[in-house]
Amino acid sequence: MATNVNDPPKKSTYSQGHSKEVIASHSARTVSNSAAFLLPHLRPHFSLVDIGCGPGTITSGFCQCLPQGQVTGIDPGESVVEHAISSHPADKFPNLTFSTGDVLEGLRYEDETFDVVFFHQTILHLPDPVQGMKEARRVLKPGGVLAMRESDNLNWYPGFPGLGKYNECLDKMLRSAGAPGLFAARGLHAWARQAGFESEKMLVGAGTTVYSTPEERKWWGTVHVGRLRGDAGEKMKSLGLLSEDGLEEMVGDFERWIEDADGWYAALQCELVAKK
Repeated sequence: MATNVNDPPKKSTYSQGHSKEVIASHSARTVSNSAAFLLPHLRPHFSLVDIGCGPGTITSGFCQCLPQGQVTGIDPGESVVEHAISSHPADKFPNLTFSTGDVLEGLRYEDETFDVVFFHQTILHLPDPVQGMKEARRVLKPGGVLAMRESDNLNWYPGFPGLGKYNECLDKMLRSAGAPGLFAARGLHAWARQAGFESEKMLVGAGTTVYSTPEERKWWGTVHVGRLRGDAGEKMKSLGLLSEDGLEEMVGDFERWIEDADGWYAALQCELVAKK
């Protein structure tokens, strides 16, 4: 059968690239600020795989939670996996490994290998979230836990026009690669059910990420300016989502937001724990 040229590619995509600004923002993620909802479900001997691990700061945090277990980080990006390996020497993290891999192309592990499969800000980049969860279910042991945390939207105050345009362009950029985009994570539990998990064995919840202090605004705003000046901005322009003038408007409004004493950011974080 011929392949429709409009069909999304069945492999993981990451539209924002792995520039130093992206890696810096991802490196601020920890177990305490990004995976606390999972901690009550862990046991010291569990094996865990973090799919879409990025620079591995959350992944490595699980090592202390699983001292008798094994922690594995998987990411399709070779450069970011190399960064994760170099940042986590084996003598300090003896129960931690990193490797490249794409959940949509199939993981290299046997059925029923892991006690826990963890996704963080990864599902929104997958052209086929249900297939990704099916593969997660395959490598889970009976009674194992699938845990996911994904942003559903980005909220800025004051609502400067460039920040709203940024949200719009970011969503379109994600969806241009076949991914579900910024406003889809509220359906995590529905996708998990389609992947074979039972509703009766799910815990559906949510958290928030909030930045409001001058230090937080400067850091978070500067991260986005860096992305716009780097791979993400170039990608948006190449897709025809904004012009150079539009990019400069966004940058200017991020800089205004950083300096605004009332500046505030919040993201809804949809969370799901599902047992096999």
